Amino acid sequence: MRVHAFLATADALPRLLEAGTAPPTSAELRGVDPVNLASLVAIVTAGSVGNEEAGAALENPVLTTGARGPSIHLLPADAAEALGNSDAAERTRWVAEWSGGNGRPDDGPEKTVETLAQVAASRGPEQGLYLWVADGP
Repeated sequence: MRVHAFLATADALPRLLEAGTAPPTSAELRGVDPVNLASLVAIVTAGSVGNEEAGAALENPVLTTGARGPSIHLLPADAAEALGNSDAAERTRWVAEWSGGNGRPDDGPEKTVETLAQVAASRGPEQGLYLWVADGP
């Protein structure tokens, strides 16, 4: 499974999905899928978006080409805002909590959090933080 984070407005999503590939401005997230990001969402929002709510939001695409095709999922706005406004110390704490304290520098959880924070930080007022999910290596 390939997962990419990207920013877009809701009206741009159908065009992106029609293209059939992750948006060129997207950032790849390794070793994650939308469902296992639910616990990260709960952590970065300090529980204002719980695991169940985040899991439901991330498991169900906002747009898809079908069971085998790419799909687009929306990261909850509270999580995008928290990630975009976070500092390095806060992100380090989130990584430690999300990885159970087993994260190493440049390890998957740290890269995922840093990538999501970088993408979220450049978010415009009308943009959501989306995940492009496709089958494959």
